[in-house]
Amino acid sequence: MDLSGRVAPPYNASSCNPEAPNPVLPRLAVLLQTLIAAGTFLVAKDATERFGSLPLIWLRIVLSALIMGAFFAVRFRSVPRLARADWLRLVLLGLLGVSVNQGLFLYGIHFTSPLHASLLYAFTPVLVLLGAVLWIGERLTWLRSVAVACAAVGVFLVLSSRGLDLSRGPLRGDLFVLVAVVAWSSFTLLGKSIIRRLGTVTVITGAFAFGALSVVPLGPWMLGGFDPSAPGFRGWLELLYLGGITSGVAFTLWYWALKHIEPSQVAIFTNLQAPFTALFAWMIFGTIPGTGSILGGLLVLFGVSLAQLPARRNSVPHRAAAPSTSGG
Repeated sequence: MDLSGRVAPPYNASSCNPEAPNPVLPRLAVLLQTLIAAGTFLVAKDATERFGSLPLIWLRIVLSALIMGAFFAVRFRSVPRLARADWLRLVLLGLLGVSVNQGLFLYGIHFTSPLHASLLYAFTPVLVLLGAVLWIGERLTWLRSVAVACAAVGVFLVLSSRGLDLSRGPLRGDLFVLVAVVAWSSFTLLGKSIIRRLGTVTVITGAFAFGALSVVPLGPWMLGGFDPSAPGFRGWLELLYLGGITSGVAFTLWYWALKHIEPSQVAIFTNLQAPFTALFAWMIFGTIPGTGSILGGLLVLFGVSLAQLPARRNSVPHRAAAPSTSGG
């Protein structure tokens, strides 16, 4: 659920060297990242109740940008020289991946459930696939066509599980989150080439910076009437989780794991985010998903799993990892 640089560089087999860590450690790292991402949906839901959606959106985006900026400054100490086209791409990525994605996610989850939000974000790889077919000319095989159809039907079942009345809050929240997922998928697709050229940290830091710049002028409106004492200690801890743990720790764990194990193995864990979210929601809040949500979720996860299969059995064995589905 935060930006965590969800586009991975191609796996490099040369990284498997004698100095590589115990093979169990990268798998534990990506499992921890998956648990953090699943927890993000529940934390975000409670935080919107404590802060209100608009103040939380502003504070989370600005805090994340400050954290990423500090990390970048410590690691690189200077801003690289970029072409004008690269700066424009970073602005676009910041608007899509930070302003629209995080903003609509936090606004929408205030009205819907964490499980619904996680299932909609699980649709990300399928949207990225469709974007690659439309914009890059990637081939849509019959297997991937089935995957897209299954995932689309699953999303419809999730959206319709509580009725199709737009006057009701849950459906409105689902639709806001769905638009956020489209923005995150666009960010994932558009960011591939520039991340390969400039590096993940540079691109993600730039995206956060421009995302923050887009909301900072709106501070007087978004923070209007906000009482800093209202969220309480728990609320401020939740903000630190969203801005620091989700955007910082999870990001680091994800890319550290990708250096040491194949992306296809990492992708398996991303599909566990929605089930873990459902488990956490049941353990903490006693929430039991309805039949429509369960059936829709299973179809989404089945479709996403099919979409992540190689197009051909003789294709290049080390493929780029599917984007993490926790874009919120």
